[in-house]
Amino acid sequence: MIPHNHWLRSLWNLLMLFVILLFLFIISYRQVFSLFTPDAVYWLFVSFFIADIILNFFTTIKRGHIRIETPLEVRRFYVRTSFFVDFLAALPIEAILFWMWGPLGTQGPIASVLYLIVLSVTLVKLLKAGSIFKYLQESLGIMPAARRLLLFAYWLVVAIHIIALGWVWIGAGETGRPYFDQYIRALYWATTTIATIGYGDYTPDHNSTVQIVYTIIIELFGVGMFSYVIANVSSLVANLDVAKSAYRRHLDEVNAFLHAQRIPSHLQERVRDYYSYLWEQQRGVSTMQVLQEFPRSLSQEILLYLNRDVLERVELFRGADELFIREAMQLLKSEVFLPGEYIIRQGEYGDCMYFLTSGTVQVVVNDKEVARLGPGSPFGETALVEQGRRNASVISLDYSTGYRLAKSDFEGLRQKYSEFDAHIKKVVAGRKKK
Repeated sequence: MIPHNHWLRSLWNLLMLFVILLFLFIISYRQVFSLFTPDAVYWLFVSFFIADIILNFFTTIKRGHIRIETPLEVRRFYVRTSFFVDFLAALPIEAILFWMWGPLGTQGPIASVLYLIVLSVTLVKLLKAGSIFKYLQESLGIMPAARRLLLFAYWLVVAIHIIALGWVWIGAGETGRPYFDQYIRALYWATTTIATIGYGDYTPDHNSTVQIVYTIIIELFGVGMFSYVIANVSSLVANLDVAKSAYRRHLDEVNAFLHAQRIPSHLQERVRDYYSYLWEQQRGVSTMQVLQEFPRSLSQEILLYLNRDVLERVELFRGADELFIREAMQLLKSEVFLPGEYIIRQGEYGDCMYFLTSGTVQVVVNDKEVARLGPGSPFGETALVEQGRRNASVISLDYSTGYRLAKSDFEGLRQKYSEFDAHIKKVVAGRKKK
């Protein structure tokens, strides 16, 4: 079975979207201008739709949290759901009608209308395109707002094309021009009408009731489409980046607070710099807040993946027991340190220790720098081990990030894991010698 999220399957679905668009453009164009014959190009299109049905019988299915992976269940589910639409999309209706009644337009008026109604079944391919967009949202992680916007644009392009061909089919086009020139001018009319611009340079024949009625219908369609665009597309675009929208709203609230409380300008600037840094690093998403909603085992797996670099840099974690690492990762709290911020002050009682994950910090004793620590360095553990005051200050030199381990959690890990306790004592002893 082919995994539903395999990159080749996603590539095939993107190809099918392109094939559907080409089919609707090329074959319908040929039909309206009486150029259609079931040639090699047509059967190549049909073969794509048949191949897609075959692949669907051998591709695992994911619907929300439900996964269907056994061959028999996959085929049953596919037949019950989207097989009928895919079957109609692959059915060579155009060839069947051509063999039975000849090219479109060679029949009488009523027969031509019936021919066109039956031929419109091919538009079921648009439903297939909609299901493909939904699949791509699942497999590629596309945001729902982006999927709706892309699908709207996809269907709008097809709608304008079909309306333009309808304009030609009812005899409103400039029949004296070459076929492609007629199509371009019909496309121009369809676009200006739907966009409610209507320059008036291309208008229906005042003596043709069919053309006038067709224009009224398209104008009503254009008004509805314009209303939909005004009502939905602006919100869709705004929600393409939900995190950024939320970040901006929160920043507005923070700025209102700063102004209301008359916070000094230099502090206001530091607050804005802090939020700017958070946005660059986290895109407005708090890792720990998100992970709190996950089951414990899943959040542990994600934390181990996110902190794989930290685990390699921090000597306390390197080669440690996996159970210890999993428990420690759940206890650590992420912190952001601003340039010049005192993370630890000399003389205060210790209530936590830190693991630096990025940036550089300065270790200061009695206003003199004694060391600089980089990513992977633990600090603040001495006061916890000796149950005393901090013997040094630690100052962030730039924007830095790290993890904070509370004293109670620190003591709990020492009691449970003797290797961690021995390592901590070794680090403290080594720093005392320096």
